[in-house]
Amino acid sequence: MERAVFSVQELSKRWDLHPNTIRRMEEEGKLHRLPDIPSVRYSAKEITQLESIGKDAEELSPWERRRMQEEIKELRQQVIELQNRLAKMVLIAQGGGT
Repeated sequence: MERAVFSVQELSKRWDLHPNTIRRMEEEGKLHRLPDIPSVRYSAKEITQLESIGKDAEELSPWERRRMQEEIKELRQQVIELQNRLAKMVLIAQGGGT
């Protein structure tokens, strides 16, 4: 079953944003809480619409792009660490290291 509503925390995790950023988006009118619900909830339909903004112009939403950029940054760091380890192993194999 597809989700119908999201809490601040759920949306924060989904978009990889701080909960205060979600609240600020609501204050700015970019996001709207569902009325007549005792706790803060946002419509899955509105969330999906926000995520698809600009999909015609580019494939990634701003949140997807941010997440991808962070992943690229982490992967680049891993590559550097692995290259350093490999260089040490080569040096040891050649008898130049201790």
